Amino acid sequence: MRARGESSALAVWVATVVAVAGIAAANGYNPFHGSTWSRYDSAHYEDIARDGYELARCPPGVWKPGAWCGDAGWFPAYPWLVRPLHAAGLPLRGSAVAVSWLFAGATLVLLWRTFWRGRRDALALAAVVYAAWAPGQIYGYSIFPLSVLAFFTVAWLWLLGRGRFFAAGLAGAAAVLAYPLGVLVIPVSALWIVVRRRAWVTTVLAAAGLAVLFVDQQLETGHWNAYQLVQRNYGHHLLDPLATTRDLLKPLWSSSELTHVGPALQSLLVTCVLLAVVVDALRRRRWLVHAELLVLVWAVVAWLVPLSQSYVSLQRSQAALLPVAVLLPRLPRPLVVAFAVAAVVVAVLMETLFLDGKIV
Repeated sequence: MRARGESSALAVWVATVVAVAGIAAANGYNPFHGSTWSRYDSAHYEDIARDGYELARCPPGVWKPGAWCGDAGWFPAYPWLVRPLHAAGLPLRGSAVAVSWLFAGATLVLLWRTFWRGRRDALALAAVVYAAWAPGQIYGYSIFPLSVLAFFTVAWLWLLGRGRFFAAGLAGAAAVLAYPLGVLVIPVSALWIVVRRRAWVTTVLAAAGLAVLFVDQQLETGHWNAYQLVQRNYGHHLLDPLATTRDLLKPLWSSSELTHVGPALQSLLVTCVLLAVVVDALRRRRWLVHAELLVLVWAVVAWLVPLSQSYVSLQRSQAALLPVAVLLPRLPRPLVVAFAVAAVVVAVLMETLFLDGKIV
C-alpha cells in the first residue's frame, strides 16, 4: 500500500513537472534553458552557489551613503546544494533547477510517507494535487529555495509532532538555513515545549542552524551580521496584517489587470484554505493529534509573520505554506477538490506572470 501511495505522489509530481514545462513552452520560453527559471533574487542564489558570499560598500547613488551591498542578504542552504553539482561541471542554472524540481517531488513523497501514510483515497489524492500546485508553486520550480524549505519544514513538523526531537532539530536547522521564514521553526519549537518538554532539544538544534549562518557569514565576509547589513537597505518595518490582507485582496474588485489580479487570487486562496483548516479544527477538536496541532500552530504563525512585514515578496512567502496541505484531508471532500482545482488555476496564471517578469 505504501509503495502504491508513493507511486501516486511521484505520478502527480511528474505530471506537474510536465505541465510546468508545457506552460513555459506555451508562453514562448524554452523549459530546458536555465534562464527561463531565473528571475530577480535568483541571481543572488546563483552568485552564492558560484562564488560564496560577497559583501562590500554600495557604489555611490545606489543606497544611502555607507550602506552595504552584496548577496549576503540571502540564505545559503539552497546554494550549498547547488554548488557541488556545478563544481562537478554541470551548468549552474540547470543544477539549480534540478535541485528545485527534485525537492518538489521529494516533498510530495515525504507527505505520503508521513502524514498520509501512503493512503490512496480521493481526499489524499486531492490534497497531494493541492500540494503539487500550492500557492506560490512557481517559486518551488524555479531558482529559489522554496521547495527545499517545504521539504525540511514537512520533515520537521512530522518528526517534532512524533516526539523525535533530535532528528526534528536537524530538519529544523536545515529549514532555518533555507529561507528567512524557516527561522520560524525556532519559536514554534520553543512553544511546543509546553506540549512536549523535550522539544527543547529541537529548539536548540534548530537555533544552531541560525548560528551556522552567522559563523559562515563571518568567515566569508568578515561580518557575522552581514545578512542584516544588506537587508537594512530595504527598510523593513511592522505592518497591520489585517490591513495588509485587505490590500492584497483589493485588486479583486478594483482592477482588471492580471498582474494585480493574479497575486490577489493567490492571496484569496491562501486565506480561504487557512481559514477552512482553522475553523474545522475549532469545530472538531478531537481529531487534532500532536503532529496536526503543530502544523496548525506553525501555519498560523507562518501566515501572519510575512503579512506583518513591509517590503517582502508575499507571493513567495505564501509558497512556504505548502505544508498546510497536511490538514486538507480532514476537510469535506467537495471543499478539498475545490481547493485543488483553484490551486492549479491560480498556479498557471502565476507562472505566466512570473515568466513575463511581472511578479517578484
